[in-house]
Amino acid sequence: MVTAVVAFIVALGILITFHELGHFLVAKLCGVKVLTFSFGFGPKLFSKRLGRDKTEWCISALPLGGYVSMLDERQEGCVVDPSEAHRAFNRQSVYKRFAIVAAGPIANILLAILFYAIMAWSGQPEIRPVMDTPVAYSQAAQLDIERLDRVVTFGNNEIEGIEDLNWAILEHVGDEAVPMQLDRNGTRFTVVFDLKNLKIDEESESPFKQLGLNIRFGDPVLFNIQENSPAASAGIREGDVVLSADARYGLSVQELVNYIRQKGEKPIHLTLQNQDGQVREVTVRPQLRMVDDGKGAQVERAVIGVNVGIKPDLIWLSKGPIDGLVSGWDRTVSITKTTYKAVAQMLTGEASTKNLTGPVTIADYAGKTAQMGWRVYLSFLAMISVSLGLLNLLPIPLLDGGHLLYYLVEIVSGRPLPEKVIVAGQKVGLLIVLALGALALSNDFIRLIQ
Repeated sequence: MVTAVVAFIVALGILITFHELGHFLVAKLCGVKVLTFSFGFGPKLFSKRLGRDKTEWCISALPLGGYVSMLDERQEGCVVDPSEAHRAFNRQSVYKRFAIVAAGPIANILLAILFYAIMAWSGQPEIRPVMDTPVAYSQAAQLDIERLDRVVTFGNNEIEGIEDLNWAILEHVGDEAVPMQLDRNGTRFTVVFDLKNLKIDEESESPFKQLGLNIRFGDPVLFNIQENSPAASAGIREGDVVLSADARYGLSVQELVNYIRQKGEKPIHLTLQNQDGQVREVTVRPQLRMVDDGKGAQVERAVIGVNVGIKPDLIWLSKGPIDGLVSGWDRTVSITKTTYKAVAQMLTGEASTKNLTGPVTIADYAGKTAQMGWRVYLSFLAMISVSLGLLNLLPIPLLDGGHLLYYLVEIVSGRPLPEKVIVAGQKVGLLIVLALGALALSNDFIRLIQ
């Protein structure tokens, strides 16, 4: 609980501060006087005036947001010195006002790109994008995808690891013809997926399962070698990886176990790789023994006297300075497309509004990701930063996107919207934001109860 709260506060501190800094810095560049920079809303817990303009920097009681208050003649009770009137926000051109308002969401998106770039620069292990036998009768099975096929590209996305493949699939949700290039024993070929009916809400199966794709996570590894067992007699050692059994390559853990059981007491020819990378071949003859079937009953099965685990098929992915930024940009673009498609599906009723999450769920995820290491936490921060930026760009009055919509109308029409229209829009926007907030909180509490 404490970890979740601390991780949540740190996340909010970083993301909100960066958002408001976007507004602040562009306002200063445009010559607008900034009166207050606040992290949080409500009563001020701490404040200090700094700089030539004596800008008030403060921390407020409610940390679910923040604000930058600028000199503006339209604000009630705001007295503007004639010598500073040219520095008022309302006196700026529509293009400057547009830039100042857009700077907050853009700052969050840039922050996400930076976070993803940092992860790419530092390097991280990923599962190779190698397929296992697809789900029977699925779309992947109908396209004749086979075990050990390696994904090279999906759509226009180059695939280096499973995470790349996951985001590439999400990016193309709703598309009818998406090519996937695979490599099979050095020969490349292309299949075409139909993602028109793919669902991305939390009530649906994962995109991989919906398409029938099974990921081959790695080779079986043998451990806990029993003394005087068939495995020990055959020379099998702790940590040996099974590359093949009777020339059957790419077996999963369950497939290897099932194969040993099927052989009975017939010999099995194994190709193994030890922890030093050396490959050797051994022949082991299983023995029939009474073992626990996992349900409390004793059954006779062929065994060789080992435990079978999995050695993840990992690759280390790291990028240089430029490639890291490109990677950060690509990942942010993928999340942006996926987010807007998810919103579109909720608006059309194709996806459930249960996908909306509020501060309780975000705090829970913050704590869990913080405990899993800095890379996972940084990835979480990047995703939330993109979401915050995109949320604020929605054309809803009261949000940054609502103000940008007003300015676009002003640019097209050549004059600002009437004040009464803006006031009415703010009231509608407040109702929408409150309704969305209430829905997100109710979803949070339902998740807690469940």
